[in-house]
Amino acid sequence: MKVLLLGDRFITNDIFQDALLRRFEGSGIAFEFSAHQLLWPVAPMESNDEVAEYSGTDDEIIPFLGDAEAVLTHTGCFTRRAIASAPALRAIALGRGGPVNVNVAACSERNIPVIYAPGRNSNAVAEFTAGMIMAQSRGIPQSHHCLRHERRWRGDLYANEMAGSELSSSTVGLVGFGAVGGKVAKIMSRGFGSRILVFDPYIPSEVAAKYPDYTFTDLDSLLAESDYVSLHAKATKETAGMIGAREIGLMKCNAILVNTARPQLVDYAALYSALKDGRLRGAALDVFEDEPPSESSMLYSLENVTATSHLGGASLQAAEIGAARAADGLYTFMAEGRMPEFVFNKDLKG
Repeated sequence: MKVLLLGDRFITNDIFQDALLRRFEGSGIAFEFSAHQLLWPVAPMESNDEVAEYSGTDDEIIPFLGDAEAVLTHTGCFTRRAIASAPALRAIALGRGGPVNVNVAACSERNIPVIYAPGRNSNAVAEFTAGMIMAQSRGIPQSHHCLRHERRWRGDLYANEMAGSELSSSTVGLVGFGAVGGKVAKIMSRGFGSRILVFDPYIPSEVAAKYPDYTFTDLDSLLAESDYVSLHAKATKETAGMIGAREIGLMKCNAILVNTARPQLVDYAALYSALKDGRLRGAALDVFEDEPPSESSMLYSLENVTATSHLGGASLQAAEIGAARAADGLYTFMAEGRMPEFVFNKDLKG
């Protein structure tokens, strides 16, 4: 089988190849590999009118597609043009949670399954979220920056009006209770003893009943009662801008907003205004309306923000899990002749 390894600087070609060889061991299928490595995350992702969150361009990858029968990738740009350039292509396997970088409709027209890896970084993002909550609450990044880069001792952060709250005495509100939100709830409740509020209109009552220690409520009540509001909803038409000026106005003035999910969930202009005016104590942000933020972003003038460069899913295990799930799906399709569980275009002809 001719396979193109189209990794990047997170899920490298070596990781993809190792996962594929382990999964196909004993299958009798031999591989002929070609490879090209993309630059993400060192180079930012790009988007166009056809696909989103990709690395490189279709011009970059087309010369490597050739007669590949299968592609393993993470962020490769698969436009209709790229897919048309690969006449032998039978499957695309992604090591990420959604195929936003692939023109799925064009694949369906060719009967090419688009395999993906949902939940591959849910542990990584959940643990990162807990770290962001603690960091912003207790002034860790502010103290580190001043001591390390300005040689300035921040004794004022110990003052009563600046000290943070212990998580065991706090209420954490989770907007979204999917793979990440559910794990954050477990970490915060069992690990720190936090009270957990959940807003997720897609969780049936019988599922919510399985979590008697959590309180499932409406969004306005969650915002009003929470000391920390952490966003874990998907980016959809319904959730776009769901945290705007009105919603921020419902939050406690000493509350902290955490977004390790998607920038589309937040009206960042309204958030930055509230942070500047002191209507919110702080925010911990891993995603932004522009990535990287523009030079003119108000973000750079705010001291009450912990900001990171979209690192939530960056763990060694997330890369390995993504590659393994892509290899699993490819094995099911190529070696067993069955449609894998995680195929985005499930309506293929067969």
